[in-house]
Amino acid sequence: MTNWRRDATVSQRQPPEGNPIELSRPPLAVVLVAVLMIGLGETGGAAMSQLRPSIDRYASARVKANPAAHGRSGTAEYDDEVRGRAVYSAEAALSFFHTHAEGLGLILFFTSTLVASVVAARRVRAALYVLLTGGSLFPLGYLVYGAAVLELGREAGIERAEAWVLMPLGSAAIVGLAGLAVCLAARVQAAGR
Repeated sequence: MTNWRRDATVSQRQPPEGNPIELSRPPLAVVLVAVLMIGLGETGGAAMSQLRPSIDRYASARVKANPAAHGRSGTAEYDDEVRGRAVYSAEAALSFFHTHAEGLGLILFFTSTLVASVVAARRVRAALYVLLTGGSLFPLGYLVYGAAVLELGREAGIERAEAWVLMPLGSAAIVGLAGLAVCLAARVQAAGR
């Protein structure tokens, strides 16, 4: 049987000297997005390993269905190379989705906990939550990237995915992290006074 009295006494210890950070929980919506991204990343990795032949067949069929977008010439040797590059780009996008979703989910959980614990101003906290949560959706851009490569051609698909999804979400993550760094630096400076 657990000694609840002893556990309560342990939690009432005095914090170390200085300006300790008391950990707070971020909003549940942010935590949900973090857990969802980790789950999607794990699921994407499992699906890739089990469905690789099906993914390859689907990607090859999409390239064949969009010959003009991929610049197919009708020459088997050239067309095989074009198809191979497009299929490789689509598979790479799925692989990037898998690894980035797992990592950014964890980063969102960690950084949003820091925001909840360190940032006092409510509006600044809200802005950082929005930026960091938006930035954590960055891996979804790789799904767009993979689909766009198959539908629009390799170069056009990559260009559109980068311009419309990957760059805005990546920029949100960078701005959110920079904002958090500024808040942490301000807290350290205030504690040193």
